[in-house]
Amino acid sequence: LNQLARPRTIVLVSLAGAFAAFVLVQDYLTTEAAKDYAARQRVAMAGQGPAVTVDEVMKPAVTRSARIGLASGGVVLAAGLAIAFRANRRP
Repeated sequence: LNQLARPRTIVLVSLAGAFAAFVLVQDYLTTEAAKDYAARQRVAMAGQGPAVTVDEVMKPAVTRSARIGLASGGVVLAAGLAIAFRANRRP
Protein backbone atom coordinates (compact mmCIF):
# COMPACT_ATOMS: atom_id res chain seq x y z
CA LEU A 1 0.00 0.00 0.00
CA ASN A 2 2.80 2.41 0.85
CA GLN A 3 4.43 1.70 -2.53
CA LEU A 4 1.20 2.63 -4.34
CA ALA A 5 0.93 5.95 -2.53
CA ARG A 6 4.36 7.16 -3.59
CA PRO A 7 4.02 10.30 -5.70
CA ARG A 8 6.37 9.00 -8.40
CA THR A 9 4.25 5.88 -8.81
CA ILE A 10 1.09 7.98 -8.96
CA VAL A 11 2.61 10.20 -11.66
CA LEU A 12 3.71 7.20 -13.74
CA VAL A 13 0.30 5.56 -13.47
CA SER A 14 -1.31 8.89 -14.37
CA LEU A 15 0.86 9.21 -17.47
CA ALA A 16 -0.11 5.70 -18.57
CA GLY A 17 -3.76 6.43 -17.86
CA ALA A 18 -3.63 9.70 -19.78
CA PHE A 19 -2.11 7.95 -22.78
CA ALA A 20 -4.72 5.19 -22.60
CA ALA A 21 -7.54 7.73 -22.35
CA PHE A 22 -6.23 9.59 -25.40
CA VAL A 23 -5.86 6.43 -27.46
CA LEU A 24 -9.27 5.02 -26.51
CA VAL A 25 -11.20 8.25 -27.06
CA GLN A 26 -9.41 9.12 -30.30
CA ASP A 27 -9.86 5.62 -31.69
CA TYR A 28 -13.53 5.46 -30.72
CA LEU A 29 -14.36 8.81 -32.33
CA THR A 30 -12.39 8.03 -35.48
CA THR A 31 -14.17 4.67 -35.78
CA GLU A 32 -17.54 6.36 -35.42
CA ALA A 33 -16.61 8.80 -38.19
CA ALA A 34 -15.60 5.93 -40.46
CA LYS A 35 -18.98 4.29 -39.81
CA ASP A 36 -20.68 7.59 -40.61
CA TYR A 37 -18.75 7.84 -43.87
CA ALA A 38 -19.75 4.30 -44.85
CA ALA A 39 -23.40 4.97 -44.06
CA ARG A 40 -23.40 8.21 -46.03
CA GLN A 41 -21.78 6.47 -48.99
CA ARG A 42 -24.40 3.70 -48.90
CA VAL A 43 -27.12 6.37 -49.00
CA ALA A 44 -25.37 8.12 -51.89
CA MET A 45 -24.89 4.87 -53.83
CA ALA A 46 -28.60 4.16 -53.44
CA GLY A 47 -29.27 7.54 -55.05
CA GLN A 48 -30.88 8.93 -51.91
CA GLY A 49 -28.30 11.52 -50.96
CA PRO A 50 -25.22 13.42 -52.06
CA ALA A 51 -21.90 11.68 -52.55
CA VAL A 52 -19.22 12.42 -49.97
CA THR A 53 -15.46 11.97 -50.08
CA VAL A 54 -13.37 10.34 -47.42
CA ASP A 55 -11.57 13.63 -46.80
CA GLU A 56 -14.86 15.49 -46.40
CA VAL A 57 -15.87 13.27 -43.51
CA MET A 58 -12.59 12.07 -42.02
CA LYS A 59 -10.41 15.20 -41.94
CA PRO A 60 -12.65 17.11 -39.53
CA ALA A 61 -13.39 13.91 -37.61
CA VAL A 62 -9.71 13.14 -37.05
CA THR A 63 -9.05 16.70 -35.92
CA ARG A 64 -12.02 16.55 -33.55
CA SER A 65 -11.08 13.11 -32.21
CA ALA A 66 -7.49 14.21 -31.54
CA ARG A 67 -8.67 17.35 -29.76
CA ILE A 68 -11.16 15.49 -27.58
CA GLY A 69 -8.66 12.68 -26.98
CA LEU A 70 -6.04 15.18 -25.82
CA ALA A 71 -8.56 16.87 -23.54
CA SER A 72 -9.54 13.51 -22.05
CA GLY A 73 -5.93 12.53 -21.49
CA GLY A 74 -5.25 15.96 -20.01
CA VAL A 75 -8.06 15.54 -17.48
CA VAL A 76 -6.70 12.15 -16.41
CA LEU A 77 -3.17 13.53 -16.13
CA ALA A 78 -4.29 16.62 -14.19
CA ALA A 79 -6.24 14.48 -11.74
CA GLY A 80 -3.27 12.16 -11.27
CA LEU A 81 -0.86 15.02 -10.73
CA ALA A 82 -3.20 16.59 -8.19
CA ILE A 83 -3.37 13.28 -6.32
CA ALA A 84 0.44 12.92 -6.48
CA PHE A 85 0.88 16.46 -5.16
CA ARG A 86 -1.49 15.76 -2.31
CA ALA A 87 0.21 12.44 -1.53
CA ASN A 88 3.57 14.22 -1.44
CA ARG A 89 2.29 16.73 1.12
CA ARG A 90 1.15 14.08 3.61
CA PRO A 91 3.02 14.11 6.94
